[in-house]
Amino acid sequence: MAKREAADSTDPCVLKKNKTTDTAEDDLIPPVPVFQADSIEAMNDQKAKALALIEQIKDTITVPNRTSADHAELLATISRLQLAIESPLETIYRIGHQSWQKASVKIALDLGVFDKLVARGQNTLSINELASICGANAVFLVRIMRVIVALGLCTQTEIEEYAANEKTKIMTVPQGISSFKSWFDIFTPAALALPSHMKSQHYQNPTTSTTSAFASATGSEFWAHLNKTPSHAEIFNDFMATRRQGRRNWYDYYPIEKDIAATADSIKNSNDDVFLVDIGGNRGHDLINLKSKYPHLPGKLILQDLPDVVANASFTPDSGIEAMAHDFFTPQPIKHAPLYTLRAILHDWPSSTCHTILTHIAAAMAPAGKSKLLIAEFILTDTVTALFPATLDIQMMGLHAGMERSESQWRKLLMEAGLEVVGVWQEVKGGEGVLEVVRVAGD
Repeated sequence: MAKREAADSTDPCVLKKNKTTDTAEDDLIPPVPVFQADSIEAMNDQKAKALALIEQIKDTITVPNRTSADHAELLATISRLQLAIESPLETIYRIGHQSWQKASVKIALDLGVFDKLVARGQNTLSINELASICGANAVFLVRIMRVIVALGLCTQTEIEEYAANEKTKIMTVPQGISSFKSWFDIFTPAALALPSHMKSQHYQNPTTSTTSAFASATGSEFWAHLNKTPSHAEIFNDFMATRRQGRRNWYDYYPIEKDIAATADSIKNSNDDVFLVDIGGNRGHDLINLKSKYPHLPGKLILQDLPDVVANASFTPDSGIEAMAHDFFTPQPIKHAPLYTLRAILHDWPSSTCHTILTHIAAAMAPAGKSKLLIAEFILTDTVTALFPATLDIQMMGLHAGMERSESQWRKLLMEAGLEVVGVWQEVKGGEGVLEVVRVAGD
């Protein structure tokens, strides 16, 4: 084999050549990314930006009783600090290697690495012990564990010795397991297909779920795929049922007390009258938590979802919650309820489909603000959207031809369905929020 010439260290990614043929070899051998400042001025500018961001982090982290908004701003500032310090090459390397990081986590999850570490408590596991328990080759597992440690999902205490930390446990409970399996097993094919799919669509905004990147990758629209793939349906439903554990719910920042007070007199018989209809509410986790926080709600709480979903919902006889099979593409059977809710439903669908869902609800609502629709969704900013909701929007595009929407986009969508926004409730600007919606006056 011919010798390889030394790489030009000034070239960010050198294509090596074969000395005998002077043709490019098939393999690209990229260098380790190294910061290289353009000039002294650039270095000074970087230093000034970094020091200013560090001061912002200090100010925020020392705030007593930090709010959700403070927490979001702290994370955003830390991200800006990383961008200010790392070189452009380091930035693209960090982004480009995320697929391999996810693959490593999935392998560790499949092997039961996280369970084994958590089971040891504060004690460590050697790589040989871990490999033996998991049924893996020790040399292979060391390579995977390098990534797991670097991601912060466990701790390396000594050479080839590992222990659980505060992040490890999330990968051993349904919330973490179902989330990661959904992202990797169900969503990843759509992500990989998205660039070529959008090129084939001439980069037009997707408008139908049957022609989404997910459908292109799997041969089926997302919901049809779940119907014919029970293992994926189980993972996804577990994801939906657990993903909000430990997170604030919409009624934690929307003032539902005013609706309770306004409705208490009109609902005379709490055994018969309906207070709230949760449309597309999966297994009723939101309603159970709402009832736990407000045990004396006036009227019944109705869970609506498809028959096979509500069949798995379980409520005690005295819970005040009832399950009802309902397809939100058909007319809403409960008329003039004080509250209807849609949480994380409309982002799954393109605007034309949302219009159908919303007009069915609007037709059932009482006029003059006597019925409200509460939509709990992300309400994006129009400038400098945070990375998570921006990425979630692309995920919705790839899976369903759906989308996350800004406030102006929400108002337009709702107005076209005969509805208007009378309140916007949001803890973190650009994050999740509640749109308080009524029928347009005169409709």
